[in-house]
Amino acid sequence: MIEQQIMAANPFQRTQRALSGDEFGIRVTLVSVSVTALVALLLWGLFARIPILKVSTAGRIEPHNAIHRIEPQEAGKVLASHLALDKQVNEGDVLVEFDSQEQKFELDQSQISQTTLTRDLSALTDQIARKKVELDHSIAADEAALREAEARSRELYPKYLLAQQRVRRAEASAPGAISDLEKLESKTEAEELQRSNETQPIALQRIERDQKVRRAALESQLLQMDRDRLKIKGDLEALNVNIAKLKYQIEKRQLRASATGQLVDVVELAADDYIGQGQRLGTILAKGPLRVRARFPQGTVGVLRPGQTARLKLDGYPWSVYGTVHATVASVGTETPVLASQNPESVGMGGTVKVELEIQPPEDRRILLQHGMTTTVEVEVARVSPFALMMRAIGEWNPGPAESGSRGTERPEPRAQNDGAAHGG
Repeated sequence: MIEQQIMAANPFQRTQRALSGDEFGIRVTLVSVSVTALVALLLWGLFARIPILKVSTAGRIEPHNAIHRIEPQEAGKVLASHLALDKQVNEGDVLVEFDSQEQKFELDQSQISQTTLTRDLSALTDQIARKKVELDHSIAADEAALREAEARSRELYPKYLLAQQRVRRAEASAPGAISDLEKLESKTEAEELQRSNETQPIALQRIERDQKVRRAALESQLLQMDRDRLKIKGDLEALNVNIAKLKYQIEKRQLRASATGQLVDVVELAADDYIGQGQRLGTILAKGPLRVRARFPQGTVGVLRPGQTARLKLDGYPWSVYGTVHATVASVGTETPVLASQNPESVGMGGTVKVELEIQPPEDRRILLQHGMTTTVEVEVARVSPFALMMRAIGEWNPGPAESGSRGTERPEPRAQNDGAAHGG
């Protein structure tokens, strides 16, 4: 009986000893795992790097330097509109026609006056040419008449000498050789030739003076005609300038496409609608590389820099399904103040910073990037260890009023990090 009890107790002891050995192994394993986890956590807290992100929910995808706003340079009444959403247009196509009837009437009148003045100028130019020919012929005729008068004067002088010789011979002849009548005739002829010889220089002077007066009259007419020609040319040039101005005004009243592309954000217009100067009627979206334009809070000034990596969470493609799109900061603008018309409550509280990012091709081919898509932008500005991040959080912790009073000193309010989120790498 005792032997049976001894034999029954031995298996229980062996089982108890086995359990004791297993429990010790489990404890050793648990301690090892705990120590390993603690060391790993410590190493992770010291050497791991967590990205610090600056987040903006005001991101929009737009083509880079490919947006052309449709804005009229002058106010006016619409005659016809060719604006249509998603319509393809070429550079120079007429998009909106404004009322320019008044300028067209004035242009027609100016063109008629231009034609009349051109004809008057041509006729006056021909008349001046003919008058110059007349002046040249008159000068030649005067010179010929003067030479003729001088020749007559030279011919008259020998006749005068001959008549004087006849008179002297008649007086010296014997009485009765020549009758008294012949003597009287010779004497009278000599006196006439003498008077003619004396008046010939006066006649030459008169001819010269008449020629000068006639020439001065012709030159005065030419001068007056030349003045009229210059006046017509001046009026014609002024009229040409006015015509060019009217054509420019008419052209400005035809709103043309400034680039080749697609119409977006167009305004529906009807005939007789009045459009103000600079009023936005639509946008031409030309072909170009897509970029993201985002607005960040004022606190990101000096933090955001070109070359930093970012990721986009497209509103149209949930990132939990399609993932994110990688991007790189291309340029960072300066602070833009908030206008009272945009947000009256934000006046005096700083503005925003405009940032442009270059988009990398999406990893998910189902994502189609298009103009106008909105997105959340997360820019990685730094990487710090979890331990450093924890120390920063402790250093920026604001103690309660009781603690501040017990220390006897006031601590300043913590500076807002404006990180938006700090995610693990």
